[in-house]
Amino acid sequence: MKFIYLFSLLVLMISSVKGQNDAQVEGNKKGPKQDLIVLKTGKRMWGEIQSYELGKDMLFRTQEGNLMKIPFELLDKFVAGAHTTNVEHFLKPEKPEKPFLQAGSFYNNFALFFPFGVETTANSRTGLGFEYSFGTQLTPRLGVGLGTGMNFMFGGISDRLVPIVAEVRYYNNPNRRHRAYALLDSGYSLGWSADKQNEAYFFKGGWRIHPALGVAWNNKKTTRLTTELGYWHQRATLVEDWWETSRWRRENDYKLNRWVLKMGLLF
Repeated sequence: MKFIYLFSLLVLMISSVKGQNDAQVEGNKKGPKQDLIVLKTGKRMWGEIQSYELGKDMLFRTQEGNLMKIPFELLDKFVAGAHTTNVEHFLKPEKPEKPFLQAGSFYNNFALFFPFGVETTANSRTGLGFEYSFGTQLTPRLGVGLGTGMNFMFGGISDRLVPIVAEVRYYNNPNRRHRAYALLDSGYSLGWSADKQNEAYFFKGGWRIHPALGVAWNNKKTTRLTTELGYWHQRATLVEDWWETSRWRRENDYKLNRWVLKMGLLF
């Protein structure tokens, strides 16, 4: 009986040691345990949480040994003691960010138009309008399109201008969150007279050119806020035709040179 008891005890000890070794090997397969933090930007960092209190900055040491403070506002989530090779159990897989203004895509830009500058004869220094452009991205940096809208100056020349233009846009580094760009549009603005009762006056438009610098501000959606500062050169002609009554006709040519602030949506 003693031999049977000793033999059974030896078998149990060997089984226990083997089970511990198997568990240790399985744990090593999963990888070492470290703390994982995820920022609101989507960035993940492995290391060791040194200290953390709700509502306060986190003190965190990275895998490389760098000690850093992470503001509470930037912290999205964290997992203490996670396996480096098995984090999907704790976190949802990250959705890949959709490229913004990728080659071959189309864009739409709707913007409010605010001209301002030095007052000239028969027109004020300020005005108002809106413009819309539609185009395609030839590359992530270069886009071309067409645009239209309605602009007018306050003052004596209160008639509307309807631009029909072609535009070129060039963006900076596609990897940046906020995309600075340069824009140039040029074309012809049609005149639309506001005074329909007096047939003696006729408003004609003219050529225009508009260079500008702007920024498309990043967000998590496909629509981005844009701001632009540019220069607007617009030619226009006001025709006074009194030939039937007084036998005279006059054309007054105007050159509108204004700074322009534009704010809009790019999608």
